[in-house]
Amino acid sequence: MRFSFFKGCFIPIRQPHIEKIAYQILPELGIELESVTGFTCCPEPMGVSLPHKFTGIVFAARNLAIAEEKGNDIITLCNGCTYTLKQVNMQLKRDSELRDKVNEILAETDLQFKGSIKVKHFAKVLTEEIGLEKIRGKVEKPLKGLRVASHTGCHILSPPEIMEFDDPLNPVRLDEMIKILGAEPIDYSYKTQCCGWTLSNFGDRASANRLLGDKLRGMHDAGADSINVICPQCLAQLDTGQMMAGRTLKLDFELPALFYLQYLALTMGYSLNEVGYGSHRVKDPGFEAKIRGILA
Repeated sequence: MRFSFFKGCFIPIRQPHIEKIAYQILPELGIELESVTGFTCCPEPMGVSLPHKFTGIVFAARNLAIAEEKGNDIITLCNGCTYTLKQVNMQLKRDSELRDKVNEILAETDLQFKGSIKVKHFAKVLTEEIGLEKIRGKVEKPLKGLRVASHTGCHILSPPEIMEFDDPLNPVRLDEMIKILGAEPIDYSYKTQCCGWTLSNFGDRASANRLLGDKLRGMHDAGADSINVICPQCLAQLDTGQMMAGRTLKLDFELPALFYLQYLALTMGYSLNEVGYGSHRVKDPGFEAKIRGILA
């Protein structure tokens, strides 16, 4: 299956190793990623869509219109991009008056929103279109003995009637995804709590640190070796944010956070270095020893 690959802003600039892994392993599962010239920011809600709602809608509609010209659905690696594009896509399909206003603006760039494509998060594609059993078939090095705490993130869960990903009050899809790789998914306190990325960057960093600290302690107390995420902002917060919060909160542990595709690549025989672990801020010798043992 072929998709227009919406990389977003965050991954290409701050986490290019995640983009690289996507290009390397998703085709092995039958997902063809087409790079698209002309995509811009989705846009990011806090910086654009909240203070300038209509402008944000036009930004998103332009990205959707570009993908429509390619004739492929959009696939993203980002909860936030999925949230923005999916909501605007549905809104414009339902509201003809708004759609006409947006298309009047888009006409200046020779584009038109038609509502002919869908926006899909890679995790939803993997679980619903590829299937967990096909993923299991690609696992060469099961993550046996690794205890993983999954953090689903906020934007992929709500509003549930639009995002259609998981139960916001009891998300389990990521646990199922990590279990199929041979790891042990663990439940923990504050599982549904936000990672605090938005609060940290647009609000009160001290409050964000306390929020993140509660979540990390819940994971650690439950016996997690590492963290699993499917959102680049969540990865940044649970990695770099953890490093920064740890200094303030005097945390006496470190929990490496990895993007799901990194775990998947490890089970396919890639090394920690090859999945970009070296670029992460939070590292743990115990976790690394377990992975080396698995890959041996």
